[in-house]
Amino acid sequence: MKRNTLLCLLFGLVIILGLNSSVQTADNVTLVVASVNNPDMQIMEELSKVFTEETGIKVQFTILPENDIRSKITQDVAIGGGKFDLVTLGTSDITTYVDNGWTVPLEPFFEKMTPEEKEWYDKDDLFSSVLPAYSSTTKGLAAIPFYAEGTMLFYRKDLFAEKNLTISEEPTWQEVYELAKKLHDPARGIYGIAIRGLPGYGQNMYIFNTIINAFGARWFDMEWNPQFKTAEMREAFKFYKKIITEVAEPSPTTFGYTECLNLMSSGRAAMWYDATVAGGTMEGLPNSAVKGKIGYALSPTAKKKNTSAVGGWGLSITSSSKHKDEAFKFLTWATSKDYVKLVGETKGWALVPSGTRESTYQLPQYQDSAPFAVMTYRTLKNASWVKPTIDPVPYTGNSLLNMPEYSSFGEKIAQEVAAYIAGQKDLDSVLDKCQSIALQAVIEGGYRK
Repeated sequence: MKRNTLLCLLFGLVIILGLNSSVQTADNVTLVVASVNNPDMQIMEELSKVFTEETGIKVQFTILPENDIRSKITQDVAIGGGKFDLVTLGTSDITTYVDNGWTVPLEPFFEKMTPEEKEWYDKDDLFSSVLPAYSSTTKGLAAIPFYAEGTMLFYRKDLFAEKNLTISEEPTWQEVYELAKKLHDPARGIYGIAIRGLPGYGQNMYIFNTIINAFGARWFDMEWNPQFKTAEMREAFKFYKKIITEVAEPSPTTFGYTECLNLMSSGRAAMWYDATVAGGTMEGLPNSAVKGKIGYALSPTAKKKNTSAVGGWGLSITSSSKHKDEAFKFLTWATSKDYVKLVGETKGWALVPSGTRESTYQLPQYQDSAPFAVMTYRTLKNASWVKPTIDPVPYTGNSLLNMPEYSSFGEKIAQEVAAYIAGQKDLDSVLDKCQSIALQAVIEGGYRK
């Protein structure tokens, strides 16, 4: 009896020590997240303390502007540096990273979840229309959208009322330009429209590519021949320069997402064409000068309708992370219904991440606090990641081309577009250079000889 009692005590001690060891391991884990400095990510950083309280897992953030964080992430994960456990990736990067083995497929982690965990997370509630942009054709789901977005037009209802102006629910680009001319009043400190002009494949090209698609242009035909010398592409370039230099912010090549957001939310722009996620920022932040004054319209059209981007930022787990299971815990926590509720109850329902979960758009609290909700939902449901253009194309991605090489040659073309906008180069030389850059990219990438 004494021997059995001793064995039982020892067995119990082992269990206790094992549990303490597990807790201690969790307490000693610190996840490092590399993130773009968008307001939604800053909220995630602040609220991560709740995750730490629940799990014992600490979370640190490296947050930088978009171009800077893209560079820092690529430099680290491409060599397996191991600085980051989770990274925020744009839709043009996600497939490249997982296919190169820099990040890990997520399906195996979901398969390991218990039935209770699967029911809690409700993976089927994720926006099905955006998941192709966060997936690899060979490795499946590679990231979860922390927020997904389309593009739409924001406009100042009060300024429109002052001039007795109205706008269509799905305006044309020409209509937007004419309205911007009537509203453009630099002497008063108000610009007709804010549009990104800062060079970067995820900056000016995120917006300009939707204009390219709207005007019936495309980057490549089905034989991978570059299409920068077409009449449609020329028209898109000319219109982009006209609207951004005549009725938009001064020095447009210095304005990216954050700068345009600040311009609009401070009341210095009459319209803004950009990511749908900005609606929550302008309606939800206490320092927004335009809260309650914004109207919403679908992405402008020209020859093509349904021109919205499918973009946003996804959370991925790096292959070099030593804490992949803990990273998956954080990833699912930050994209869960519980997180939506946490943001809504602590920061305001207008600031809830958009485009991640369809159930968000059924919440009365969200509908009451987010006047942009209906238009955002329509935008995301109608946008097409796989058929971005009028004429058929061999690539997917309707604002950022879903090609591994795009981050490189898209960046070069972004610089050419900015040079044209700034008046440093004429249109013919820019189109010639873009044609050459695109041709070299598809030859080097093995798409054509």
